[in-house]
Amino acid sequence: MLDGKFCSEAWDCISRYVYSALQGGSIMNGWTNDEKMMIACCNDGTRPVIFKIERIDIED
Repeated sequence: MLDGKFCSEAWDCISRYVYSALQGGSIMNGWTNDEKMMIACCNDGTRPVIFKIERIDIED
């Protein structure tokens, strides 16, 4: 993140996980010990960035 801007390529890599989490979904069911946690990686081969995305459920 530079100057308050988020890399559009990174967002392209993680957006499907974020949208799934917003809907209460779990993309990585069975891949991680916690169904609320998702791992994604930016596709930049020379400067890879790994994202850990966690869904936080708020009780009504």
